Amino acid sequence: MKLVPLDFGSMGPDEHHKIERKLGLQLASMILGEQIDREIKAAMRTSLENIIRDKRQDQWYSDWQSVLIILKEANAIIGGFCFQNNPDNDGLVQVGYMIRPEYERNGYMTEALKRGIAWIFERSDISAVIAETTKSNMPSRKVLEKIGMSVYEETAKSLWWKMTKCA
Repeated sequence: MKLVPLDFGSMGPDEHHKIERKLGLQLASMILGEQIDREIKAAMRTSLENIIRDKRQDQWYSDWQSVLIILKEANAIIGGFCFQNNPDNDGLVQVGYMIRPEYERNGYMTEALKRGIAWIFERSDISAVIAETTKSNMPSRKVLEKIGMSVYEETAKSLWWKMTKCA
Protein backbone atom coordinates (compact mmCIF):
# COMPACT_ATOMS: atom_id res chain seq x y z
CA MET A 1 0.00 0.00 0.00
CA LYS A 2 1.18 3.49 -0.83
CA LEU A 3 -0.10 6.86 0.43
CA VAL A 4 0.03 9.76 -2.02
CA PRO A 5 -0.61 13.32 -0.76
CA LEU A 6 -2.38 15.39 -3.40
CA ASP A 7 -1.97 18.88 -4.76
CA PHE A 8 -5.22 19.75 -6.49
CA GLY A 9 -4.15 23.36 -6.98
CA SER A 10 -3.25 22.88 -10.64
CA MET A 11 -6.36 20.85 -11.45
CA GLY A 12 -9.71 22.05 -12.68
CA PRO A 13 -12.95 20.47 -11.49
CA ASP A 14 -13.16 18.21 -14.53
CA GLU A 15 -9.54 17.01 -14.38
CA HIS A 16 -9.52 14.67 -11.38
CA HIS A 17 -8.27 11.81 -13.56
CA LYS A 18 -5.08 13.77 -14.23
CA ILE A 19 -3.43 12.38 -11.07
CA GLU A 20 -4.45 8.82 -11.93
CA ARG A 21 -2.97 9.12 -15.39
CA LYS A 22 0.20 10.70 -13.99
CA LEU A 23 0.59 7.82 -11.54
CA GLY A 24 -0.27 5.20 -14.19
CA LEU A 25 -3.33 3.96 -12.30
CA GLN A 26 -6.68 2.61 -13.42
CA LEU A 27 -9.17 5.46 -13.88
CA ALA A 28 -11.77 5.72 -11.11
CA SER A 29 -14.69 6.13 -13.51
CA MET A 30 -13.76 2.82 -15.13
CA ILE A 31 -13.76 1.16 -11.71
CA LEU A 32 -16.49 3.02 -9.85
CA GLY A 33 -18.86 3.88 -12.69
CA GLU A 34 -19.94 7.04 -14.44
CA GLN A 35 -22.43 8.10 -11.74
CA ILE A 36 -19.69 8.32 -9.11
CA ASP A 37 -17.44 10.01 -11.68
CA ARG A 38 -20.12 12.71 -12.15
CA GLU A 39 -20.47 13.10 -8.37
CA ILE A 40 -16.72 13.57 -7.93
CA LYS A 41 -16.68 16.22 -10.67
CA ALA A 42 -19.63 18.02 -9.08
CA ALA A 43 -17.96 18.04 -5.66
CA MET A 44 -14.69 19.33 -7.10
CA ARG A 45 -16.51 22.02 -9.11
CA THR A 46 -18.34 23.21 -5.98
CA SER A 47 -15.09 23.31 -4.02
CA LEU A 48 -13.33 25.32 -6.72
CA GLU A 49 -16.25 27.77 -6.86
CA ASN A 50 -16.04 28.18 -3.07
CA ILE A 51 -12.33 28.93 -3.28
CA ILE A 52 -12.86 31.55 -5.96
CA ARG A 53 -15.84 33.12 -4.19
CA ASP A 54 -14.43 33.10 -0.66
CA LYS A 55 -10.72 33.32 -1.53
CA ARG A 56 -10.04 30.53 0.94
CA GLN A 57 -8.51 27.08 0.95
CA ASP A 58 -10.80 24.11 0.55
CA GLN A 59 -10.27 20.46 1.50
CA TRP A 60 -10.45 19.22 -2.10
CA TYR A 61 -7.74 21.57 -3.32
CA SER A 62 -5.26 21.67 -0.45
CA ASP A 63 -1.78 20.32 -1.05
CA TRP A 64 -1.45 18.71 2.38
CA GLN A 65 -4.90 17.63 3.47
CA SER A 66 -5.99 15.03 0.88
CA VAL A 67 -4.27 11.65 0.57
CA LEU A 68 -4.95 8.75 -1.81
CA ILE A 69 -4.60 5.14 -0.72
CA ILE A 70 -3.11 3.14 -3.58
CA LEU A 71 -2.95 -0.64 -3.49
CA LYS A 72 0.10 -1.59 -5.50
CA GLU A 73 -1.18 -5.09 -6.29
CA ALA A 74 -4.34 -3.68 -7.89
CA ASN A 75 -2.59 -0.66 -9.44
CA ALA A 76 -5.57 1.38 -8.32
CA ILE A 77 -6.81 3.91 -5.84
CA ILE A 78 -8.76 1.98 -3.21
CA GLY A 79 -9.67 4.88 -0.96
CA GLY A 80 -8.47 8.04 0.62
CA PHE A 81 -8.62 10.35 3.56
CA CYS A 82 -8.45 14.07 4.14
CA PHE A 83 -7.92 16.38 7.04
CA GLN A 84 -10.96 18.54 6.46
CA ASN A 85 -10.07 21.72 8.29
CA ASN A 86 -7.05 23.77 9.01
CA PRO A 87 -6.55 23.46 12.75
CA ASP A 88 -8.91 25.44 14.94
CA ASN A 89 -7.70 27.60 17.83
CA ASP A 90 -7.22 24.47 19.96
CA GLY A 91 -5.14 22.72 17.27
CA LEU A 92 -7.89 20.27 16.27
CA VAL A 93 -8.34 18.89 12.75
CA GLN A 94 -11.06 16.53 11.55
CA VAL A 95 -10.27 13.50 9.42
CA GLY A 96 -12.68 12.02 6.90
CA TYR A 97 -12.04 8.79 5.03
CA MET A 98 -13.49 6.31 2.56
CA ILE A 99 -12.51 3.00 1.06
CA ARG A 100 -14.02 1.08 -1.83
CA PRO A 101 -16.38 -1.59 -0.44
CA GLU A 102 -14.46 -4.53 -1.88
CA TYR A 103 -11.38 -3.47 0.12
CA GLU A 104 -13.14 -3.05 3.47
CA ARG A 105 -12.25 -5.28 6.42
CA ASN A 106 -8.69 -5.93 5.23
CA GLY A 107 -6.88 -3.48 7.52
CA TYR A 108 -6.03 -1.01 4.74
CA MET A 109 -7.86 1.93 6.29
CA THR A 110 -6.47 1.18 9.75
CA GLU A 111 -2.92 1.19 8.40
CA ALA A 112 -3.51 4.28 6.26
CA LEU A 113 -5.02 6.32 9.09
CA LYS A 114 -2.25 5.33 11.53
CA ARG A 115 0.34 6.56 9.04
CA GLY A 116 -1.67 9.64 8.08
CA ILE A 117 -2.25 10.75 11.66
CA ALA A 118 1.43 10.23 12.53
CA TRP A 119 2.25 12.39 9.50
CA ILE A 120 -0.18 15.19 10.41
CA PHE A 121 1.04 15.18 14.03
CA GLU A 122 4.45 16.25 12.73
CA ARG A 123 2.91 19.71 12.36
CA SER A 124 3.46 21.80 15.48
CA ASP A 125 0.08 23.57 15.14
CA ILE A 126 -1.94 20.35 15.43
CA SER A 127 -2.67 18.92 18.87
CA ALA A 128 -5.47 16.43 18.15
CA VAL A 129 -7.39 14.70 15.37
CA ILE A 130 -11.15 14.16 15.58
CA ALA A 131 -13.55 12.03 13.53
CA GLU A 132 -17.30 11.47 13.36
CA THR A 133 -19.08 8.18 12.73
CA THR A 134 -22.69 7.18 12.78
CA LYS A 135 -23.51 4.88 15.67
CA SER A 136 -24.53 2.17 13.21
CA ASN A 137 -21.25 2.18 11.23
CA MET A 138 -19.48 -0.62 13.09
CA PRO A 139 -16.61 -1.10 10.57
CA SER A 140 -15.69 2.58 10.84
CA ARG A 141 -15.97 2.49 14.62
CA LYS A 142 -13.62 -0.51 14.72
CA VAL A 143 -11.05 1.31 12.57
CA LEU A 144 -11.06 4.29 14.93
CA GLU A 145 -10.78 2.05 17.99
CA LYS A 146 -7.86 0.15 16.43
CA ILE A 147 -5.91 3.33 15.72
CA GLY A 148 -6.33 4.50 19.32
CA MET A 149 -9.12 7.04 19.10
CA SER A 150 -11.73 7.23 21.84
CA VAL A 151 -15.26 8.61 21.95
CA TYR A 152 -15.47 12.06 23.52
CA GLU A 153 -18.99 13.10 22.48
CA GLU A 154 -22.23 11.36 21.55
CA THR A 155 -25.31 12.69 19.76
CA ALA A 156 -28.55 10.93 18.84
CA LYS A 157 -27.03 9.50 15.65
CA SER A 158 -23.27 10.08 15.85
CA LEU A 159 -20.16 9.37 17.86
CA TRP A 160 -17.30 11.86 17.91
CA TRP A 161 -13.81 10.41 18.33
CA LYS A 162 -10.53 12.04 19.33
CA MET A 163 -6.83 11.26 19.41
CA THR A 164 -4.50 13.68 21.17
CA LYS A 165 -0.88 14.09 20.15
CA CYS A 166 1.60 12.82 22.71
CA ALA A 167 3.95 15.55 23.87
